Amino acid sequence: MAKFQFSVCPHDTAKNSTAWFFLNTYLQRKLDFGMHFDPKDNFIKEREDVIAGGYHLVYANPFSAIVFCKQVGFQPIAKPVGISDEAVLIKLAISDLPNDRKIRVASATDKLIIHGLGLSALTELGIDYNNCEFDFVGTHVKAAHAVIQGKADIGIVFNETWNGMAASSRSSLEVIGETNSKQACHCFCISPEWSDKKNQIQEILCGMTTDEKGKRILEDLQFNAGFEPMDMDELDVALQVMQKIPSSNGFLSSLV
Repeated sequence: MAKFQFSVCPHDTAKNSTAWFFLNTYLQRKLDFGMHFDPKDNFIKEREDVIAGGYHLVYANPFSAIVFCKQVGFQPIAKPVGISDEAVLIKLAISDLPNDRKIRVASATDKLIIHGLGLSALTELGIDYNNCEFDFVGTHVKAAHAVIQGKADIGIVFNETWNGMAASSRSSLEVIGETNSKQACHCFCISPEWSDKKNQIQEILCGMTTDEKGKRILEDLQFNAGFEPMDMDELDVALQVMQKIPSSNGFLSSLV
């Protein structure tokens, strides 16, 4: 029997891996065949594993979705309704930004679209990011903590991470900028081997709001409005955002 595999962005499984196991079970029952789900805890490792092959369905952050679709032929099929990936810029509430040295900016990684959106938010504040010192700390939470600990002047944080932070952590921080571009979002993508299942899986995902078990899983995932269809044109918009990141531009241009 063919071994099918499902992969999910580590940011999402870190929040609630149990709900994603429930979704995998739901999909298996609807599709009437087995599918393995093994959560990963590292963005880059998860991306490398999918590129290496053997995965058939992924729920990916925008950068990974671009790579999967452009490099190995995946197709975007569905996205959460009304949820977009946005960047929030934070600093210590009691401190002003330095004007006698380069501004230190903490960011999770330059391999996620949040960094690109964060650069655009810096520009809107009149800050030239080419004259900033960046420290890529691995996660959005660590970027916020770098500011709290005085290791960075500004943190670039995923809006979902900021909204989910404890009040005690947020109380010492101030939001100085944020994006509302609605240009990128996480999405489900299917492999080339599953192109014949595109419509079937899209219908299952987008129909979960009409199914009692589906609705309970959506609530657990905090996607109460469900999923809606998505196509490659929407992913190309996210690609344009990513191409603005200096360290990613050359790599992404080669995928177009």
